[in-house]
Amino acid sequence: MQDAAVNSLIVDWGTTNFRAFQLDSDANVLGVIERPLGLLQVEQGAFAHALENVLSDFLPDYQSIPVFMAGMVGSAKGWVNVAYVPTAASLADLARGACEFILPWGAKATIVPGVSCEVQSAVFDVMRGEEIQIFGLANLVGKSEFNAMFPGTHNKHVHVVDNKIQSFASYLSGEMFAVVSENMLLGKDLHLDELGKHNGAFLRGVDDGFASSALSNTLFRTWTQRLFNHLDELNAADYLSGVLIGNELKQAVAAHYYLVGGASLCNRYELACSHLGIHSTTISGNDCFLAGMAQLIQEKQNG
Repeated sequence: MQDAAVNSLIVDWGTTNFRAFQLDSDANVLGVIERPLGLLQVEQGAFAHALENVLSDFLPDYQSIPVFMAGMVGSAKGWVNVAYVPTAASLADLARGACEFILPWGAKATIVPGVSCEVQSAVFDVMRGEEIQIFGLANLVGKSEFNAMFPGTHNKHVHVVDNKIQSFASYLSGEMFAVVSENMLLGKDLHLDELGKHNGAFLRGVDDGFASSALSNTLFRTWTQRLFNHLDELNAADYLSGVLIGNELKQAVAAHYYLVGGASLCNRYELACSHLGIHSTTISGNDCFLAGMAQLIQEKQNG
């Protein structure tokens, strides 16, 4: 496989991680590189220098190849603060709202905007990165209307109508799990290496979280259930995870959701959804990102 076949470089650049893909003219992946080079690791805003260091190891003639970027790299804490596109947002809207500039080595760079949703007057929700996956998902499943979730640190519940991101809502279940398990009394002596091994405890948590009208009160059961030997240090982490996911899924409004992300976490959501009578289908987040970026590149070229 020769470097000359590379037509574009696409970059998924988030707060903690960095991934770059080489694509040919038919959007086939020719190479992938991942680095622990999130925004937090870029010193004094030297994004061009950080990117060039990676690309020079990744591809000898990177200087002539256009770079397309998505994720938190386009946020206020990123390279360029690219304005959000408001809902209802189409792929064409993202292409028009993208920020374009010339990199120090002469290649053209494009950073994709995020999407904002005004959930009520002067109250907003936002996403950066998931918008690309949404349009990739639409292409992969061949649908113009659907509902999707993006299990992760900040899960998004997204409704797509007529190939536009119509509305969405963010849920901090993943971040709350990390905070509780690592920094609170409830997380004391939890065996996080056992997470995902105790489905019974997980589904008990899903039921309790789904039924809960006071989440902080229900979370405390992660401690009290251990005190009275209904949970132990091995399965309590799964119970805690279940409570948070079950409480989040109270907000599910559709009969079917596409779950977009990594297999491990999506499998947990799929189990919880099935338990609660919600149908779901898991699609690789990586596949959705690649498909979405390929479409955006095509949209830019056609525009």
